[in-house]
Amino acid sequence: MIHVIRTGIFGVNTLVVETEKGKVFVVDPAACTLSGDQNIILDYLKKKKLECIGIVLTHYHFDHVMGIKQLKEAFPKAQVAIHQAEFAEFQNPPGPLGRADIMFFGGDQIIQVVEQQPSAEVALKTGQDYFGWKVLHTPGHTPGSICLYSAVENALISGDTLFDYGGYGRTDLAGGDEAQIIKSLAYLRENIPAGTLVYPGHDSFGFKI
Repeated sequence: MIHVIRTGIFGVNTLVVETEKGKVFVVDPAACTLSGDQNIILDYLKKKKLECIGIVLTHYHFDHVMGIKQLKEAFPKAQVAIHQAEFAEFQNPPGPLGRADIMFFGGDQIIQVVEQQPSAEVALKTGQDYFGWKVLHTPGHTPGSICLYSAVENALISGDTLFDYGGYGRTDLAGGDEAQIIKSLAYLRENIPAGTLVYPGHDSFGFKI
């Protein structure tokens, strides 16, 4: 089961993914004081009596990470996971690339919120199993962008790598690479079965690849 909550200043699709009865991991928590929705994820978990056992980031961009602190305070055992290619970037965030991206948007207030977020604790490896989901390294939007795939759920969590109607994440920010993201999209086309439901980081979700 995947439940989608729109959070944060850029309307991120925060995903609540059930791993077993009563337990979930949360993907890209972005709810924060700047958007006035800082309690929306926790309110949902409390209402449904769900325990968060993991927090996974599809990449380090500020709009996907600003709600980690609230989750960690409520569920301190839920470790923050990010691909190993960005693990160093998310130690005492924002890292150099993240700070450059924030400054591109001119966001002093954003920096203050991101600086409050806990560091990553788990460095995900390509092909690793994460609570039943396979970690796919799909660089291009950022160096360590990932997707998560589950054959059982018939679903792909694509972060900002793949959007509906063939769209994909921008590559003009620090760490972006157009050639890499084209390769990543080709990898997904070749390795993810047709008919798989896609849950991206923004906009429409649940469409088929």
